[in-house]
Amino acid sequence: MQNILESSFVRALIEGTVLLPAGVTVLYGLATYRIRRSETSWRSMLWVPGLLVGFFSGFAAAYHSFTFPPRTVLSWVPWLTVGGVVCVAVAARGAGMGRVQLVRAVACAVSAFLLQRPILAQESIRTALAEWSATAALWFVLWSGLVPSRTDQKAAAIALLACVAGLALAAPLSGSIVIARLGGSLAVTLGVALVFALFIWPAPWGLPTADLAALVFGMLMLDLGFYAQAPVSVMACLAAAPAAAGAGRVLADRGRISERWRILVPALAAIAPVIMAVWFAVRLSRSAGGY
Repeated sequence: MQNILESSFVRALIEGTVLLPAGVTVLYGLATYRIRRSETSWRSMLWVPGLLVGFFSGFAAAYHSFTFPPRTVLSWVPWLTVGGVVCVAVAARGAGMGRVQLVRAVACAVSAFLLQRPILAQESIRTALAEWSATAALWFVLWSGLVPSRTDQKAAAIALLACVAGLALAAPLSGSIVIARLGGSLAVTLGVALVFALFIWPAPWGLPTADLAALVFGMLMLDLGFYAQAPVSVMACLAAAPAAAGAGRVLADRGRISERWRILVPALAAIAPVIMAVWFAVRLSRSAGGY
C-alpha cells in the first residue's frame, strides 16, 4: 500500500479526482450557509453552481481542456453541461412540465449529435440518423424516467450517485482512465453535496440539480461506449441502472413507503445493475490479461 501511495500517478489520481472536487464542494457548502437558511425563491437550485464548480475542478485536473470552440469530444462536456443546465433552469420557471421535457429532449439530441459527430461522419446518412436518434431517444427516456420535474430531486441524485460511481469503477477496466476520473469527480462532488443537503443543513433539491448529474452521466456514457469502446455487457448494465432506478422511483411514489426509505428506493434498485457492470468489467479485463 505504501508503494502504491508513493506513485506520482496514484497521488495525482487521488488529489485530482477525490481531494480537489471534495474540497471545492465543501468550501461551496460552507460559503453558502447563510443563503441556504434564507427563504429565497431559488434556494432549491442553490446546489447547481456547487456541483458545477466541484465537477469542473476535477475535469480541469483530469483533462486540462476548457477550449472554445472545443477541439476534442471530451472538450464539449463543460460547455454542453452549462448550456443544458441553464436551459433546463430557464424552462423550469414556466408553469407546465412539458417545457422542461422539451428542453431535455433538445439537450439529449444536441449533445448526442455533437459528441457522436466524428463517428456519424463515417456512416451513411440513413445509418447515422438511426444511430443518433436511437442514442438521443434512449438518453431522454432514462433521464426523464429517473429525474422528476416538479418534486424534490434528492432521491434521483442518490440513484445517480450509484450510477456514476459504477461508471467510474468500470471505465478504467473498459478502456478509459480519463472517463473514470471524470466519473469519479462527479461522484465525489455529488456525494459531498448530498451529505450537506441531507445531514448538515437540509434543503430541497429542485430543477435542474439532478438534471446536471443526468446530463453529465449521459455524456460520459456516450464517450465510454463509442470512443473507449467499452464491452456491450458493461454498457448494457450501466444503462440498466438508471432504468431500474426510474422504475424504483415510480414504485416508491405509488407504494406505502415512509419518506425516510422512499428516498433510497431508486438507489437500491440501481445497485444490482451497477454491481453487474463492474463485475463484467473485471471479468472481461482479466480474460484479456489487463487486470
